[in-house]
Parts: sequence; C-alpha cells; structure tokens
Amino acid sequence: MISTPPGVYPLRGVVHLSRRPNLNKRIGGFLAGMSAASVGAIAALAWGTYGTQLKFIGHRMGAGVFGKLVTGLLIIGEASVPLYFAFSQTMRILQEKLFEDVLREQGVFPVRQISGSELDGLNTFMQAQAAKREAECKSRRTLQGFVMHSASSAAMSAMSSPLASVVPFAPVLLSFTSGDKATIPFMSNYLRMRGIKSYDQQMAVADSHKLAYRQFGIAAALLSAVPVASWAFAFSNTVGAALWAADLEKRKVDLFK
Repeated sequence: MISTPPGVYPLRGVVHLSRRPNLNKRIGGFLAGMSAASVGAIAALAWGTYGTQLKFIGHRMGAGVFGKLVTGLLIIGEASVPLYFAFSQTMRILQEKLFEDVLREQGVFPVRQISGSELDGLNTFMQAQAAKREAECKSRRTLQGFVMHSASSAAMSAMSSPLASVVPFAPVLLSFTSGDKATIPFMSNYLRMRGIKSYDQQMAVADSHKLAYRQFGIAAALLSAVPVASWAFAFSNTVGAALWAADLEKRKVDLFK
C-alpha cells in the first residue's frame, strides 16, 4: 500500500501548506480567529484560576517548576475543549474542502471508485474480522469479572497519574496504542470519495493497514500536541493525508487485493 513511510506525510503536510498561499487563504481567517480566541481563553483562565489550580496541583506534585508546567498545560487544555466543540463542525467542513483542494492540485480528482476485486476483498476481510471478534467475545465472557476489575484498576491508575493532568499530551500517549484509529478521520474523506462510506468499512481498511495508519497517527498526534498551534497542525495533517491519498491514486494502489 505504501512506498513513502506514512509517518512522513504529516510533516510533508506542514511544508506543503506553508508553501501554498491558495490553500492558506482558505483557512487563514478561521485560524486567525481561533488563535485569537485561544489566546483570550487561556489568558482569562490563567488570570482567574491559575492560583487555585496551582494550589490543587501543588498538593499532588509540588508547586515547583513541574507543578507550574502541569498547571499551565492543564489551563491550555481547559481553554481548548470548549472552543473545539463550538467550532468543530466549521473545522470539519474546511478540512473536507482543503482535502479536495489538494487532490485537485495533485491532478487526481475525482478519485477512482472502489473496484469489484477491492470490494470483494473488503467484504471478505470484514467477515473474517467479525468471526474473530465473536470468538474473542465468547472467551471474554468467562473472564468478565477479571476484565472489569482490571479495567477499573487501570482507569484509577491513569486518573491518579501526573500524566492524566497534562491534557495536550494525551493524544500522543493514546496514539501509540490506537494511532491507527486516530488516522481514520483524516483518511475518511478519501475513502468516502472512493465509495467506502460506512464507519465499519473504513475501520476495516484501518485494521488491514494497521501499521501504516498507526505511523501516520503517531506523527499527526505529535504535531497536534503543540499548544495553541494544534489548530494549524490539524489542517496540515489534513493536507498530509491528502498527499498520501494522492500518492495512492497516482500509483493506482488497491486497498484490498
């Protein structure tokens, strides 16, 4: 499926977006507004709650440099969450348009529709995955009590960990175990264009190319963890995914053989 390592595409997205004024024009106004809103929200939270939050964090980690750093990162995360939910729909629309712009620029739009052989391969893979999950569910029922206890213990450990307070780093930590799932939203535009529209189908593509998806997801998460600039990197990651899709189209790569 790949020749260029997928983890390189998010970085290529940064470079490509920085060199394309026409692409920047589409998202420039949104980014300027979000940057201003983010800085304003962070400043307001820092002014109103920094002392209180530092006192709370200090009881657990001390009020030294590390405690102050964690408090600052926590405030950044708290400021970002409401903004994300308020403007996520607008952002998704812009990402879809940006993705299509890059495909047009690369000369591969409209993309190929899924072939009969690919569809057969997809259906076969999904059936095999369903059978595997059913078998796993049967075996888990006998260990349900143990699993629930283990999950509860793990959740409690995670909540008490200092890392649980460092909100901007959470995507990076999760990407090492589920980076393939994190890549699905970035590649979903391409898959929908090809006729792979349902989430289950897109999940099957991610499962069948788990390593490639995980590499992209980890690189994208590392960029997205940069405070304040995460909004810009969300768009550059979209450009990176579009460049990956364009390369797949140029080489006429089959998702399932």
